[in-house]
Amino acid sequence: MEAINGITFIDWACACGNLAQGMPEEEILKILGVEAPVWQQTSESWIGKLGDIMANDMEMATKYGEIFANPKQGKFANVEQVGASDTNLEAIVPDYETYQKIFWHQSVAAEYGIDAVTVLESYGLDLGSWGKMNMKFMNAGLNSTKNTDPDYNDKFFHYSNIMQQWQDHWHEHYKENKVDLSDDIDF
Repeated sequence: MEAINGITFIDWACACGNLAQGMPEEEILKILGVEAPVWQQTSESWIGKLGDIMANDMEMATKYGEIFANPKQGKFANVEQVGASDTNLEAIVPDYETYQKIFWHQSVAAEYGIDAVTVLESYGLDLGSWGKMNMKFMNAGLNSTKNTDPDYNDKFFHYSNIMQQWQDHWHEHYKENKVDLSDDIDF
């Protein structure tokens, strides 16, 4: 795949992932060897191309997600990551139930106008580390629930119940925060 202003797709995705994990833009610029205006133009160009790339090859969407979650590749391969370490992530999100708790917390909070990133930060997570956890538990879920397994129904209902429990919990938690924007409109 071609490069834009000397920045390959992989290096661009890694840069985006590292930015999301808290790496300062100045460090990104230094690693890529470009000035801020070049980075901005390059990033905008790659964003514009990403839709076309994914339309032609959906595997690239998966690849982008994997690179974004684990951006220690390409020019960033030997750069120390700023986000939470994998050891810390395992302590913060040790199991599927905790993952669902956080997933539904940030999801439901967003429905009530609360910034999902702030919720993640309250758990000691940033977007990059949350992306890693998403990939981990999505892959684990895909690998553990094959519809041909004899215990598929049991697993399906077990996982569904955990998801529903946390979704209900957070809706109950935030129900007092509900805002109805039509309350002050008279017809």
